[in-house]
Amino acid sequence: MRGELRKDLATGQWVLVRQPEQEWQADAECPFCPGNEHLTPPEIAAYRKEGAMPNGPGWQVRVVPERNPFFQVEDDLLREGLGMYDRISTRGASEIVIEDPAHDRALAGMAEEQVVRVLWMYRDRLQDLKRDAKIRDVLITRRYKKPGARIPHPYSRILAAPIIFGQIRTELDRAREHYLYKRRCIYCDILREEIAAEARIVRLTPHFLVFVPYAARTACQTWILPRQHACAYETVSPEGVNDLAGLLKGLAATFDRALGDPPFELALHTAPNLAVKLLPDEWATVARDYHWHLELTPHPERLALVGGITVNETPPEQAARLLREAWAATR
Repeated sequence: MRGELRKDLATGQWVLVRQPEQEWQADAECPFCPGNEHLTPPEIAAYRKEGAMPNGPGWQVRVVPERNPFFQVEDDLLREGLGMYDRISTRGASEIVIEDPAHDRALAGMAEEQVVRVLWMYRDRLQDLKRDAKIRDVLITRRYKKPGARIPHPYSRILAAPIIFGQIRTELDRAREHYLYKRRCIYCDILREEIAAEARIVRLTPHFLVFVPYAARTACQTWILPRQHACAYETVSPEGVNDLAGLLKGLAATFDRALGDPPFELALHTAPNLAVKLLPDEWATVARDYHWHLELTPHPERLALVGGITVNETPPEQAARLLREAWAATR
């Protein structure tokens, strides 16, 4: 195996052990720019202008394999026990979503219809990857101004794995516990509480609540939570996508104004592959107990821990007020 997942028995967490291969190079020519399609592996999917040929210019959003993949569709799925230890091969996928033909266009500066295209591509890739019975979970992330990043061209990363990613597993467990005790979705309860309290709301639209969580891990960490219950992002409506695109652009502009164009991370949290079960009742209630959402974290590199406890030195109520005022000033 080129890489493997090893389970830490003491914590239950999986660790990816691998030897890195060739990375994307920060050459004079950006491999993600139109005209340089030959510098990437053949594309997996793309939205193109009419008449544009695959693996050439004329694309609007383009998806290619990761140059140095964390998970690989070419691998066989192997689950092994080594004495008391467990390991799994890195069967899955590592993909790059090239979001815009423009090389240095930030999210706040992207056309809203372009953000809509990116969001639909997220939907398309989730649907396609979840058809693979060897993939259990799919995670989509976007890092803006990541320290040490080799390529500034805007892109997202899609990781599909034969395990449930750690934070999603924790969320799934908590959501199920809450549902079994109260017969309600924990995120729907959060939604109602935050709308009633108002203090941590940044923006409220017909489809989404934008707010700073009650226990935000960093200053100005922000969630975008659908007001209509759904466990999987793939079920999002066209109206919802349009609304979400405007919110993402608005929030990026708000971070710029309030925090001085900070680095931030976006993560899409959605239900795992419900067609793949290791236990017969594994996803018995997930459609009712889980709720997809987006998390945006400015300055993720500043995450501070003391004795394993996250330290946030900006009260969420104060952060929400700062973002509300900055959002209003950007309109």
